[in-house]
Amino acid sequence: MVSAQAQAQTDAACELHVWPASTPMNLYLGLGHGGIIDGSTKGREGYPPAPDNPLSAERQAQLLSEAGLPDLLKLPGYRVMLHPQPLDSRTIRTTRGRIADSAAPCYAELIVDDLILNQNSVGGGNGLRGSFRFRTFGTAPEPIRTFGTWTLVKLAAFPPKPDEDPAKGTAEVVQAFRTSLVDFAAAVTRPPRTKR
Repeated sequence: MVSAQAQAQTDAACELHVWPASTPMNLYLGLGHGGIIDGSTKGREGYPPAPDNPLSAERQAQLLSEAGLPDLLKLPGYRVMLHPQPLDSRTIRTTRGRIADSAAPCYAELIVDDLILNQNSVGGGNGLRGSFRFRTFGTAPEPIRTFGTWTLVKLAAFPPKPDEDPAKGTAEVVQAFRTSLVDFAAAVTRPPRTKR
């Protein structure tokens, strides 16, 4: 049985609210064409079929829950509140206060805004691009700090060639997502530059 004091401490815990992105978009760049997001699904000529996507919102949510985000983001004492449904663009860009309906005494948000699987048949620059947003509120109703940036993790085995086992490419994209989280957290927690 949980004591009243322990329950009060749990109820008062700091919260990190986390949202995955929608299914990643595809960006193909080739000779004489390319550069349209999801060109193949829009019926544009010259675009190869989009590869099977290993990063559904559900898979991202699982990876986010396993990532140890409070440690990565240097938020000791925060518990992760995972929201499995991606946020729409308008909510992300126009909400000034807390997105989640939370009365936690200290509160932060991590949003996976966009994921793009880049395929570059000219320069060989395949990679996973991720756009992440982080806001921390402390006890305030509006954020005291907002930070967002893109990450890029290169891919060698994705998309798989027709004669290759797709499992290798899938595993590489999943690992690239994990690496993106680590890279973003490193950017968020990097000490500010001192002026000379």
